[in-house]
Amino acid sequence: MSIRISVSEAIGLVERLLHRQQLPQDIARDVAEHLVESDRVGYASHGMSILPGYRRALAAGHVVAAARPTLLTDSGTLQSWHGHHGFGQHGGKQAFASVIEAASRHGHCVMTLRDSHHLGRMGHYGEQVAAAGLVLVAFTNVINRAPMVAPFGGAEARMTTNPLCFASPLPGGRAPLIVDMATSTIALNKARVLADSGEPAPEGALIDAQGHATTDPAVMFADPPGALLPFGGHKGCALGVVAELLAGVLSGGGTIQPENPRGGLATNNLFALVFDPARGGAAAWQAHETSAFIDYLLSCPPQPGGEGVQYPGQYEANNRARHATHIEPGESTWKSLLALAAELDMEVGLQAGG
Repeated sequence: MSIRISVSEAIGLVERLLHRQQLPQDIARDVAEHLVESDRVGYASHGMSILPGYRRALAAGHVVAAARPTLLTDSGTLQSWHGHHGFGQHGGKQAFASVIEAASRHGHCVMTLRDSHHLGRMGHYGEQVAAAGLVLVAFTNVINRAPMVAPFGGAEARMTTNPLCFASPLPGGRAPLIVDMATSTIALNKARVLADSGEPAPEGALIDAQGHATTDPAVMFADPPGALLPFGGHKGCALGVVAELLAGVLSGGGTIQPENPRGGLATNNLFALVFDPARGGAAAWQAHETSAFIDYLLSCPPQPGGEGVQYPGQYEANNRARHATHIEPGESTWKSLLALAAELDMEVGLQAGG
């Protein structure tokens, strides 16, 4: 079954589903735009497929529907935010808007955000920053749930997926450079999508509850669960540790260590640096050097049978262009949305085209 719906209709549907669950209209809109954009750029694991999980989180009281972020401290170049367990797609958008303004004024700004519900696709904020002509370096950790990533050499989970994000505008009308990746080989939501579709996980991404390598993503949802593995062995593990400490300690939100609560749903803490590259001077040279490097990178001959080289961010840009007006949610995602609408006694009000 091929499903195709317009971007505007998808946003409207998600917004109505969330508003029906007591989210204020503006918060519902921010979350809806973020989720649908994730589907547009090729990250279904962080798109509309996540809505049933949000429904369960709201019902259990793990996320506060109407919570808004508050600015705890502001020294001009350092801002500390509290998410109050509200929707991260709204709180993150608000916090980054403030930090972008501060970095544009001062040349840079360091920001922390604590106690946010799921922030969603971090590249979304990278694009928000890059659109303002600024550069982003960000680290996120995940608390208030059981660990899910085994450290390098370990047979059981002690860490979480702890994503990092780097974003920069590119000259010459190119789409921004966006690096957005979990420090695990795959994200937990990716494992969920693979398990739902009956597809295997990549080799080297998972171990089962006994510590044995497996490609079955369902082990992550077994009792007892398996564990994700860090990407790149000890190197990915090291970056995950850095993210844990920067985001968890400097924000004041805490780390995954067992003295802290694990009884709720995943909570994000964030450490981010936003800066204006133009403050370094030599803007014309920067633009030339950046363009020359990207051109050189893309001119690399492809491997036999390969599709050639892309710079980070082209994948998202190509998918966004491909889905300029419509998105194509998977059949399981579409059925879950219809079931959620029925549970909420809400008319969907649109038909998915074939």
